[in-house]
Amino acid sequence: MNQTTGRALAASRIRWGRIVLAALMSEAGVILVLLAAIAGYTVFTPSITDAQSATLGEDIGYYVAPAAGAVTTFLAVLWATRRLTSAVVAHGALVGLVSMLLGVGFIFTARPDHRAMYIVAFVLRLLGGYAGGLFVQSRVNARSARSAIDQPV
Repeated sequence: MNQTTGRALAASRIRWGRIVLAALMSEAGVILVLLAAIAGYTVFTPSITDAQSATLGEDIGYYVAPAAGAVTTFLAVLWATRRLTSAVVAHGALVGLVSMLLGVGFIFTARPDHRAMYIVAFVLRLLGGYAGGLFVQSRVNARSARSAIDQPV
């Protein structure tokens, strides 16, 4: 194996530490969004009943968490893939997959009528990771195209 091939293999290596950390960051982001939504709802709706208060977290989580998961996964991919020049889409998809796997156990404890929304949330996380990888890859391609144009012949 020559030196160039060795560098190419090293550059395309999957960075599992970044992937797992990005997935954890994505999950933490969802929790922060949910806490902010609950706090905002209680501030702007002071006449909340005890019955509403008892199910508030579950209700907000049902409607907010799937979209928040997609957005936070996308943002986590931006962090995880910075400085990468190859296998960017794969890294993004893997961040989405690992972030989905972090929550897959919850589907077994969820109410049966909520399980479909968990599946939607899992698909959105996968799509968020993939879309983040595509976005970063397009930026990498544009950057390399600009540098190729700027190179003197």
